[in-house]
Amino acid sequence: MASSQSPHLTNIPQAVRIAASIDPNVDAQLKQQAIDYLTKVRELCQETWQDCLALYLQGAGAAGPSNAGKDGKEKLETDLRMFCEQVVDTVLTHKPQEMTVEAQQATYNAIIAFIDNEYVQGPCEGGQAFLRNKLAFTIAHLFLDVYPITIPSFLQPLFALFTPSDPSSSTPINLHPTLLTVRVLSEIAQEIHDTTIRSARPYSKNRQERDGVVRDVIRSSGDEQLAIDGMLGFIERGLNTLDQGGDEKWLEAVEATLKTMATWTPWVDLAVSLSPKSLSLYHRILQSRHITLRTASANIIKTFAAKGIQDPQARLEVLKVLNVVSLVDPLESETRGVKDNEAVIAFRAAIGGILATFGTEAIAFTENTDIPEPLRNEAEEIMNHALPLLLRFLSDRQYEVPISVAPFASDLLRVYKRIYKPPLAPPPVKGQPPPAVQSPPPPLSPERRQFLASMLDILIRQLAWPEEAEWEAPGNEEDSDDEMALFRSFRVYCRSYIESIAQIEKALHTEVVARIVVATLDAFQAGGPSAVPWQQAELALHLIYTFGELSKRFYNLPPEVATKAARDKVYRANANKAYNESAMSSGRTTPTMSEGDFSQPTIDGNYGNARENFDYDQYPLSPLGELLKRCMASGISSYPHPSVTLQYFEISVRYVEFWRYKRETVPPMFEAILDARGVHHPDEWVRRRCFYLFQKLCKDCRSDSVNEIVSPILDSIKDLLVINAELPAADSPDESPLTKATTGKTYAADQLYLFEGAGFLIFFTKSDPNKQMSLLEAVAGPLMSGMASGVESYRADPNDLQAVLRVHNHLMALGHFAKGFHTITDNQVETLPYTPPFKQMTEALLQALDAVKTQRVVRDAARFAFAQFVNAIGTTVAELVPRFVSVVVTEYESSELVDFMLFLGLLMHRLKTMDMLLLPLLSRIFAILQQPITGTDEAQTHSRLKDAYLTFFTALMNANLDGVFITERNKPEFENLLTTLLGLTQDCSDPGSQRFAFGFFARSVIAWGTSPEAAARPSVFADSALSAMSKAVANGSAAATNQHAIAKEERAKQALPGYENFIYQRLLPACFEVPARKEFNIRGSGLTLFEMAGLVRSTVQARGQEAIDFMLNDLLPRLGCPSEIANQFVNSLKTQQAKDFRKTYTDFVKAMRG
Repeated sequence: MASSQSPHLTNIPQAVRIAASIDPNVDAQLKQQAIDYLTKVRELCQETWQDCLALYLQGAGAAGPSNAGKDGKEKLETDLRMFCEQVVDTVLTHKPQEMTVEAQQATYNAIIAFIDNEYVQGPCEGGQAFLRNKLAFTIAHLFLDVYPITIPSFLQPLFALFTPSDPSSSTPINLHPTLLTVRVLSEIAQEIHDTTIRSARPYSKNRQERDGVVRDVIRSSGDEQLAIDGMLGFIERGLNTLDQGGDEKWLEAVEATLKTMATWTPWVDLAVSLSPKSLSLYHRILQSRHITLRTASANIIKTFAAKGIQDPQARLEVLKVLNVVSLVDPLESETRGVKDNEAVIAFRAAIGGILATFGTEAIAFTENTDIPEPLRNEAEEIMNHALPLLLRFLSDRQYEVPISVAPFASDLLRVYKRIYKPPLAPPPVKGQPPPAVQSPPPPLSPERRQFLASMLDILIRQLAWPEEAEWEAPGNEEDSDDEMALFRSFRVYCRSYIESIAQIEKALHTEVVARIVVATLDAFQAGGPSAVPWQQAELALHLIYTFGELSKRFYNLPPEVATKAARDKVYRANANKAYNESAMSSGRTTPTMSEGDFSQPTIDGNYGNARENFDYDQYPLSPLGELLKRCMASGISSYPHPSVTLQYFEISVRYVEFWRYKRETVPPMFEAILDARGVHHPDEWVRRRCFYLFQKLCKDCRSDSVNEIVSPILDSIKDLLVINAELPAADSPDESPLTKATTGKTYAADQLYLFEGAGFLIFFTKSDPNKQMSLLEAVAGPLMSGMASGVESYRADPNDLQAVLRVHNHLMALGHFAKGFHTITDNQVETLPYTPPFKQMTEALLQALDAVKTQRVVRDAARFAFAQFVNAIGTTVAELVPRFVSVVVTEYESSELVDFMLFLGLLMHRLKTMDMLLLPLLSRIFAILQQPITGTDEAQTHSRLKDAYLTFFTALMNANLDGVFITERNKPEFENLLTTLLGLTQDCSDPGSQRFAFGFFARSVIAWGTSPEAAARPSVFADSALSAMSKAVANGSAAATNQHAIAKEERAKQALPGYENFIYQRLLPACFEVPARKEFNIRGSGLTLFEMAGLVRSTVQARGQEAIDFMLNDLLPRLGCPSEIANQFVNSLKTQQAKDFRKTYTDFVKAMRG
């Protein structure tokens, strides 16, 4: 043990007292020195642990700190002893090899003596549980280090503590020694068996082996029997004391012992842990008046049911002996209906766990075909006896209870699905005979069908909101509590089981759902809201809403029109027949097709609208169609509870295709969502959800009946289209009110759905241009005025953040309004009546942006709105992009440039003035990248910007827009661009950018380096080197792709003088020099090597024989490549296709590296 002369024995107490002092007069430097010293003590625990152990143990038996113990020494302060014990624990858990056998034995003897002096004969640390538990942790880890080799009898002194000494008349009974032993056993079991704790530790093969050895020796040495008998005896004595009205402190002791027993029973021998006597004791506890003990006992019995026994006969016998159904049934009945009692709910969940384990074990037994069939049949019989009990647990409204039996229910439905689920027909394979028809599954037995019907009915009713629950609108997470979150997750859990039953027996699902829904809707129609609680009404609509997840067919269509392609064919045939009949009657034409051949169109028309034009009403409704029809006819949308009306609107949006077939249903839907039930509801969160649903309804409900009511709809939401810019209070001094107002879930963000919906509606009025222009002006006019007002306020006071927010919100509203207008092609622009007003909006946007361009939120909003304007009216607005760039590019931050280049990438084909954009863009990019990197965030931002501009430049090259780089306007930055990209090819620390740079140059040599001689002469590539697409384009059998769009003769005319020197001096050598460097990670740079191979191949394609000669006579000899290998390499280059040459090039580079 520690030497009495060790300075640590004095220094550690002093240092802890100084470090823990709250006296402001203590010198800060001295305090830091104390902290540094203690850190060193912990780091060098292999040298200091004995001193720390001595300090922790001294004064055992003392009444408290500063009092002398039986060793004559003073007991130290608690925080000091805790620090010392932590140092000892560090050695035991992380450096056990530093303790000699002698030191381990001495430590054990000292701790046992401490227990005797402090816990058996002393004050038991004043009864403080945390000190006892901390000591138990230390003892358990010492045990794991020395058992069974060094100290095989480690546990014997602890087992002796199971029997508390009989109290004298003056001394109360001392349970602390027994509780210490129980805690030690619990710590041991968790360390060697508990999967959660073991998985939290770093994996170690030695640890795994050690844990297995400890378990085996405990089982074989008799320690297992002593531990179990000791705990059972203590439990029984405690129960007797409690039954006789004894001290309630026995309750804590018995509960702790039962919980420890539950950690031992899973891995000790069943013959030891389960006997008639112990089972009788557990049954007795289950009848106890102490609910916590009942729960602990139930958890132990659950481990018996889960016990894995190899012998099937013995395993089944255990399940029969436990007699779970007879055991759990009365307990479930006794505690059923108890609410607001967490202890009882926990007990019900515990006995539900017994049933679940029993059920899953029985099912696994029946599925094991290696087990004799009579035993499997017997297991199935006892499992079937548990099914009524399973239903009772599933019907409990306390969510923890049905969830406790989830494993049983899941396994049962899995087995049923395997037996009864109809097989999926394999897809037909072209050119092969149709697959054989699979035999249908066997029919459900009446008993199983009745069980599934009962289970389905229970699960469906579990979907209903609890009676005592206070409903919350979706999105209102601020006021949401854990109970509501639990209910919503419970709904998902029930839905998964409902869907499983529907897969087993779809007709049963339809039958039960229809019965509940129809009964609810009929009751509402007959008696109004008072006849149907809101929970029931919401449930009925929820069932309709989710019914389509299993089948979204609205009609029972015959096979000949069951698919959209078949309906299109029927519609084409009818349309052509009508056209031909009309043409013949008027004498305009004579049909040339044979009689009845109407499958091919003979007239121009939009046949893609067969879904809208097909006459569905001639066919009967499907179950879903019937439910939707009843829902609409019931008038349930008038129910005076927002949960019901919101669910109604959700149904309207999900099944919008159905309403399009029934024009008479559309106006009532809009009427409902526009009044106080929807977007004008008094609850803000209901309104905000309805804003989104309104937008979806406007977008998807394309119907003539909608076009007729566009004006009334817009009039109804006119008051909601007023934008109020309100700055929220910042949560901290570092938070920007503007950022808070423009991010996250805000009212203004949800309000944008209304503007988008208005855009859809106005777009649908395109058949009446005058009406469309009038409506457009009514919506867009106030937005432009509001934006102009914000700009004026900002000019008057640049510190007016509310003015900035007003500009931002109006820009976003204009963008979302434009989003409602469909994307058009360039040839449609001239025919659009709304092109002038959108151009006017764009001008207003540019003026606002010019005034408020220093504000990031305005720049972001302007970029979004501008993109939507381009989609709405195409190149008319795209031509204003250079002006847009000139206004803001100097203000752009790195992250904004990334987003802006993505935006330009989408517009590049529409921009005729791309060369006007490139110079300011390049200047800003290189200005930002040349700034020093001072932190991790800046490094990541620079990396993203680099990736973005490389992607953008590569996209320009792929789109054959390479000319923009070399216009007179952009030449000042061209050399800087090449230098930057060449530098990236040399940077092996950034393989992603390196790959992009080589890819850019591979395209550049074709664009700017094609020689007239190579273009005029036959290709140096053999026919075998050409891809199938290249051959097809060459012979005219395929349309030219971007790669072949420009002929090589044209490329030669566009060549950049002197670029061939850059190719031969810098680019081509880089393809061989860079991968030869040791810092080039050849294993992780496969894509980069592919781009290098592409650059080599493109150089030969652009320069012809000249490039071949350069490699053979100059470059490869310079690199030390033997002529024979060089010739082989060049021959492969000329004869292999690109994908094959990549491998050849990679192998060549690897050989060159050696």
